[in-house]
Amino acid sequence: MRFGLLSLCLASSVLAQAPAEPTLSLADLEAGCRKGDAAACVDLGFNLEAKEPEKAVAVYRDACKKNVLAACSNLALMLRDARGTPKNLTEAATLAKKACDGKNAPGCFHLGLVKDAANDFPGATKAYEAACGLQVFQGCTNFAINLIKGVGVAADPKRGLELLETACAESVKKGAQYPSLRSCLVLGQLYERGTKGVVANLDAAKRLYKVACYGGLEEACKRLGGGGHQDGDGHGH
Repeated sequence: MRFGLLSLCLASSVLAQAPAEPTLSLADLEAGCRKGDAAACVDLGFNLEAKEPEKAVAVYRDACKKNVLAACSNLALMLRDARGTPKNLTEAATLAKKACDGKNAPGCFHLGLVKDAANDFPGATKAYEAACGLQVFQGCTNFAINLIKGVGVAADPKRGLELLETACAESVKKGAQYPSLRSCLVLGQLYERGTKGVVANLDAAKRLYKVACYGGLEEACKRLGGGGHQDGDGHGH
């Protein structure tokens, strides 16, 4: 795993910009989308992804052409993962960059994921930094890890640790739109082991694991229950 013990697993769907279930029927969303309702198009595409990915791609693609940036952002991940369409990292990067350049916050994070998939680590790090600047704390977590490890950027452990602390603290607030409790988990791992700039502190590690566990991160619960000192927390998007 590229990040070893500092790696993280971020579900790519976490930033999909639509509710998990439609507040309206799919027929209502289709009607709204045909009438030019951008939000309806994004919601429609999102709710089609699992069962009708090809149709979701078509909906997103049409909406993206009309400059619905959330649709461009979501389509980028489908192209990255070859869901409903052949894998195309070049097009995915172009679409995610379009969204990011338009200040679509998840688009910047998705650009980072696409760049990572293409092994463009400097590009990924730059995109994660942009996402972090837009308060996407998942982006802050990835950017912080790259800073600590010196991946795609000059190593700066001090700044990386500060970002993890901020991302963790902000993510437990109810108002955080794009939280990252995994930042708490990663920070806990650093305190558990001790590393450059961090003195080992098992009590602090347990407190951080507890926060992440209560937030639903299974690995944090395992570590809290005595499953620490594992060989990594898995890198995957």
